[in-house]
Amino acid sequence: MPLTANRDVDHYVDQELRTVAVAAAARIFKGGFVGLNSGGYARPLVAGDSFVGIAFEEKDNTAGANGAMAVRVYTQGDFGHAVTGATVAMIGRPVFANADNVLTFEGAAASHVGIVQDVPAANQIILRIDPAWGRIKTLVHQIEDLGAGVDISARAIHAFDGAAWITAARVVNQATTAVGINDANTCVVALTIGAATVASKTFDTANVFPAANAAISMGSIVTARAVAGNVLNVAVTNGATANPGPFLVEVDYV
Repeated sequence: MPLTANRDVDHYVDQELRTVAVAAAARIFKGGFVGLNSGGYARPLVAGDSFVGIAFEEKDNTAGANGAMAVRVYTQGDFGHAVTGATVAMIGRPVFANADNVLTFEGAAASHVGIVQDVPAANQIILRIDPAWGRIKTLVHQIEDLGAGVDISARAIHAFDGAAWITAARVVNQATTAVGINDANTCVVALTIGAATVASKTFDTANVFPAANAAISMGSIVTARAVAGNVLNVAVTNGATANPGPFLVEVDYV
């Protein structure tokens, strides 16, 4: 029911440091990226964890239970860090972590930690951390059951109304079993912007099409930057016997 009297609520003036309960048997080092395990306890970040910040201090809970101690983490700020492949053209690009000390531009299976604020030198960035990470968008396009050997040469699936960074792409099988895909009859799913490849995945005997209701990454994003007016296209090329059935193409971008 609505308030009928005044009340006091906790007001956190300092927005930079927060305290998080540490997971059992975890040791967090100062300066490390900190993630949450499935129970909501802090640990050295593992790829796919929810990122909560950068450790302000070391906490060794290797002999303790869940929540036996807490660690303070930075939840805001700019931090210097190495990232392979960083150039000034990547200012504003999303950044991900695969471990408590490894940053990458590859979003598949990794944890988003922030954006590139500046690039003071090659392979070095100023990372602006962003644990809230509420800006990611996912576009989804359904590929119908094309039938064996039937292709899509190029189909527009999204028009960008502003600048964007593409971070990951996936193929998701829709409750069917792919048939007829082998080394002589591949299924190739490709994403392009104009003549530039965004991502491409070839399915054959070694790279099996995902099982029913399963997903697989399309791998590294080759062309990550999109500008206003760019159109993202999908193409599907099936060998004579290749029939993946209906599936989704999902693309994450910021």
